[in-house]
Amino acid sequence: MLYNRDRLLALMDKFDLSGVVAATPENVYYLSGHASWSQNGYRYGGSQVYVVFPRDTAQSPALLIPGGDVGYAALDDVWLKEAYTYGRPRKHRVPDMGKLSPEERRTVEITEGEPKGPTPEKALAQLIKDKGMERGRIGMDHFGIPLTIYETIGSFLPEAKLQPASSFFRYVRMIKTPGEIQRLRESATLNEQAIDAMLRAAKPGVKESELAGIYKAEVARAGGQVYWMHMAVSRGGNFPAIKDKVLQKSDIFRVDMGCSINGYHADVCKSGCVDAEPTAEHRKRYDAVQAGVLKSVEALKPGARPQDLYETMVQGVRAAGIPNYSNFFLGHTIGLEAREFPFLIGPAEEVNDPFLPNTTNIPMEPGMTVNLEASNHEVGWGTVQVEYTLAVTDSGHEHLIKPDQKLFTLPLQ
Repeated sequence: MLYNRDRLLALMDKFDLSGVVAATPENVYYLSGHASWSQNGYRYGGSQVYVVFPRDTAQSPALLIPGGDVGYAALDDVWLKEAYTYGRPRKHRVPDMGKLSPEERRTVEITEGEPKGPTPEKALAQLIKDKGMERGRIGMDHFGIPLTIYETIGSFLPEAKLQPASSFFRYVRMIKTPGEIQRLRESATLNEQAIDAMLRAAKPGVKESELAGIYKAEVARAGGQVYWMHMAVSRGGNFPAIKDKVLQKSDIFRVDMGCSINGYHADVCKSGCVDAEPTAEHRKRYDAVQAGVLKSVEALKPGARPQDLYETMVQGVRAAGIPNYSNFFLGHTIGLEAREFPFLIGPAEEVNDPFLPNTTNIPMEPGMTVNLEASNHEVGWGTVQVEYTLAVTDSGHEHLIKPDQKLFTLPLQ
């Protein structure tokens, strides 16, 4: 399993929750390993999937899914073996169970019982009652539950107190387990490999759209999904790949690509120059940004605060050659979402949520994962950027992938 069980239970105690209900794809996956095709295919509430997780350790957590999800829930890497359906019964008639694959046998097991209810609302209410949570305070992952469905669930549980609690899940997920850190390491590695494959083709005469296609294909080959593709070729700022834009000799090339592989996000950037040595100005800007980010990397350890790390970076860039440098952040946390609490690593911001600290300026803790990054954009000139993916450890930090950040001459060899 991936989830941080000790932290989950401790925070349920802290906030007096008799249990929680996960409903967003990220939190369902976090607690169960189940990646629902129907949630992705029927978005905006068209398909409801839940994990009911009681605080009472004598009660097992359970997965609640539509019938069409059963084949996905039957896979070995879904670690919640207590799974139920809602909707119409989908029983299978099997003459010889001995001829079935493990996944097929598990599919039959999930569907042989009666659905928990005809609708997701009734089924969830029944499962909550089955777990003895119907008179308690329940943390609801409300980001994944449309308002009308949320209200209907409440009507079936008149003695329960339903608490909007998606931020509770984010606070639990703030501290990663070793299994999560390993997935983040693998995702970052695969993302960098996809970017490098693209940059091996980055030469004069090639269209930006061709490079984007290479990157997308590499991510898809690894089983991932692309979320953003910043390709600022001699443009200052974040831009997508422009379909008919052709690379020219001496173009200032900077990419910042984000994807998710095996559920976990990766964010990697590269900076360089196309078929030419970088100019003195290009190198000056890059080296200054690099120096500032590395100062913040050195300071990353338990107890370090986001605002201090940010100010360290800004002061470092200014001292290294860009005296008027400004930026609004030093990167972000990363995990099942591209940015997780406390979101941006930057100036302190107030937080108004019952399940979160009252500020984003919280001390770093072992198990937190961050992307420390900075860039220098100038409209009409171009962009340079430096970015590192790191985990906070008991004694400091570790890079999740080789810190291969330098000013490249393209195409990569």
